[in-house]
Amino acid sequence: MTGSADISIIGCGKVGAAIAQLATGAGRKIAALASRNPERADDLARRIGNPQSACDVARAAGAGKLVLLTVNDDAIEPLCDRLAREGAFGAGSIIAHCSGALGSDILARARDSCRCRIGSMHPLTTFPTVSAAIEKFSGTYCFCEGDTDATDALMELASDIGAKPMLVESGNKVLYHAAAVMACNYLTALMDAAVTLCRHAGIDRKTALQALGSLSATTLENVSKLGPAAALTGPIARGDARTIHRHLEALSRCDDDLRDFYRIAGKWALKLAANRENRNQVNPNRANDDIIATLLDTPNRQE
Repeated sequence: MTGSADISIIGCGKVGAAIAQLATGAGRKIAALASRNPERADDLARRIGNPQSACDVARAAGAGKLVLLTVNDDAIEPLCDRLAREGAFGAGSIIAHCSGALGSDILARARDSCRCRIGSMHPLTTFPTVSAAIEKFSGTYCFCEGDTDATDALMELASDIGAKPMLVESGNKVLYHAAAVMACNYLTALMDAAVTLCRHAGIDRKTALQALGSLSATTLENVSKLGPAAALTGPIARGDARTIHRHLEALSRCDDDLRDFYRIAGKWALKLAANRENRNQVNPNRANDDIIATLLDTPNRQE
């Protein structure tokens, strides 16, 4: 890609390795690869067909015009500060990280000491393995923020590797990441809670995972097509207070945390049901919302 900056990647774990392979496949030049574990950098360099790109961290910091620090979140700022103190970054280079929770401001030393531009690019996907991430990466949203030159380069990279680049306000990055945690990690926790309830009901784990997984997949498809409010079904959407009461009675004989989980999620679902956009299909049972709210507000106790 003409005019695209050569890339250095420092940190050859799952994220760094996936980006290196995707960028290489897109015709981008990987100038350098470095890792705390040199064997990882050597292995990744061979995999992208560029064995000479493996080098030490200081050399990698100065080799590319776009330097990605794909290390653990806690290591990003100390690593950037050290390399900036050593003058390892080239003046005018773009220094970026791929953390979802952290903003580009943690790279400020590179801007202040080395006249670099700083930014961040967070691929909104999971990286269970490098191969799985690469296989599913096409169409992934990548949220970028930072200095204008940095975000331009990062959005170009995201587009080149098959992602959908988007801007996020630097000051709102942590809220964006909290949303991602809820949609991914907390969904996983919710599924585990549902499977646990099935086990209380005498249904084996494998059957529960398959049955609930199919239900969840359909629900997510409906949410994507219709939006959360229109996709909401079940007793809270119907205003069925008696069913909610029966659920809470049964849950009081299980783990208190499961009942809390049900109550908290139910309160949000109740707000969603009460504020449906389609006012032409008003449910007459909405009059039961106050009863449901009282039930869901009741602390754990044996009914």
